[in-house]
Amino acid sequence: MAQTDSILPQPQIVQSIDSDQLFAQAQSLYELGRFSEALQTAERASDKGHADSQVMAGHILLRGNTGVIDYTRAAEYYRKAAAQQNSDAYMALGEMSLKSLAGLTPSDAMHWFSSASQLGRPDAMRAIGEMYQIGLGITPDPKKAEDWLMRAAQYGDGLADRKRADSLFASNPVEALRLYEKAAAAGDNEAAYIAAIMYEENYEIKPDTQKMASLMRQAAQAGNGPAMADYGLLVFQGRGVARNETEAAQWFRKAAQAGDQEGQFLYAYSLAKGEGVTQNFEEAYYWTLKSEAAGVSGVSNYDQSRITLRQGLETKIDAASRARIKSRLGQ
Repeated sequence: MAQTDSILPQPQIVQSIDSDQLFAQAQSLYELGRFSEALQTAERASDKGHADSQVMAGHILLRGNTGVIDYTRAAEYYRKAAAQQNSDAYMALGEMSLKSLAGLTPSDAMHWFSSASQLGRPDAMRAIGEMYQIGLGITPDPKKAEDWLMRAAQYGDGLADRKRADSLFASNPVEALRLYEKAAAAGDNEAAYIAAIMYEENYEIKPDTQKMASLMRQAAQAGNGPAMADYGLLVFQGRGVARNETEAAQWFRKAAQAGDQEGQFLYAYSLAKGEGVTQNFEEAYYWTLKSEAAGVSGVSNYDQSRITLRQGLETKIDAASRARIKSRLGQ
């Protein structure tokens, strides 16, 4: 007898995609900037109870990646993940509480940050310390603030050391500097910049140009505009680092392009003098006007030097060129 099984319709085996696979798809879509699809995929995984997907959906809705911000739905997704003891959800709800979003209030933040801290989140410990510092949502308490910030620091949170240093800046600058340097060593580039400035300007700190230059370089390499300008000046002067006009001009240019007013003036000066860069009066004039557009700095000598530079450049550039440069600036 002929076999007929081969001509009968065969049942298809449908493999359901599990929540981990859906989450991986959502991540890939998010990285590609396909936020609406990422949200839909995350929501599918969320319906299966996937906590990380619930956090992702909350994240997209909170930030309005799809073009629409929805705080209420974001909080709903975060609460679902929080019910599964997800520390990212705890942190998000704490931050939303501090901003009074989706019906949450600053007084709610302590609950969420405490829950995250119990899971070992140092950023949650720091957040509680900051709450006690400024009295947001709770009664201010300097002792509790210090305790929580120290706990966060012990868990490796460099930013906590910077926050501790901030509170000691006026009363105990020596200890503040120690903490800023500790935070800088942990990768906090803002702390590195503050520490560098302290070595230069704080009368209670013993000057150390090499440490100052090293810390300033750290902050500059991280893209801090004022630090790039200040480090460039150190390189130009040869203070704590080998003198190099070309490298200095490069740092001034980076600072100028980052929007730093001092960097714009210093780069204009380098261009005008041809120090470390090809002399170019028109570009120098452009950056001088760009610096002036930011307003007075409040430092009279600096502002006067900028005016003097502009006036000198105006004698080097014809009216047509000046008009063209002003047009570039929208003036």
